[in-house]
Amino acid sequence: MMFRFPISSTCVLALLLLQSPLSLARQTATTAASASTEQAAPAPLTVPDAVFDSYVGDYRLAPNFVLNVRREGSRFLIQATGQSAVEVRAKAQEVFVSDKFGAEIRFEKDSEGKFNKLVLRQGGRELPAQRVALQSSADKAGKALVLPAAVFDAYVGQYQLAPNFVITISREGERYLAQASGQPQFGLIAVSETEFDAVGVAARIQFEKQADGSVKQLILHQHGQHLPALRLR
Repeated sequence: MMFRFPISSTCVLALLLLQSPLSLARQTATTAASASTEQAAPAPLTVPDAVFDSYVGDYRLAPNFVLNVRREGSRFLIQATGQSAVEVRAKAQEVFVSDKFGAEIRFEKDSEGKFNKLVLRQGGRELPAQRVALQSSADKAGKALVLPAAVFDAYVGQYQLAPNFVITISREGERYLAQASGQPQFGLIAVSETEFDAVGVAARIQFEKQADGSVKQLILHQHGQHLPALRLR
């Protein structure tokens, strides 16, 4: 299960964050002008799920800027820090493209044969991104704390991270869960009474208690950012 937080509703698309606003405007105009003359995109190459899953993970393009690669069913997605996900199609088994925005992602193996790097090609530039090692769910589970239901239930509710973007915290039996607006639900693992790691990604949610024990907000720690979300209810 993956986990994403489009922080700003004014940001456009993941890969296009690398361009200036002027470049975006020119590219948008060019794309619109040529749309009627473009030939239909070729049928997508079929890449087995197991192959694409070997690419899944986070790749650091710059400090505090990560490309998240994931699969949702048969859809292949790329998402940059704070941006909406972009669907890509396979051009080759290790190469994926976004036809709409003229971007190409190529996955590269290291000396041990593992895919630990990608190269983003866009606007005539090639930008490398090294894979960020994520702690496995099994490792996290090994350090998980068992909390009384009443402790976690004090956190259950909705927290607003940005306008029209809310994180919902819930519990199903012994499972701690979170869900961002329009996103799949994901699990949480307790590492302290107030801190929880997200299952499958490098992110942590911290609840802040008041002197009276009430919880007014949470803090999302992800990719070097510490983002507060006020409780709605």
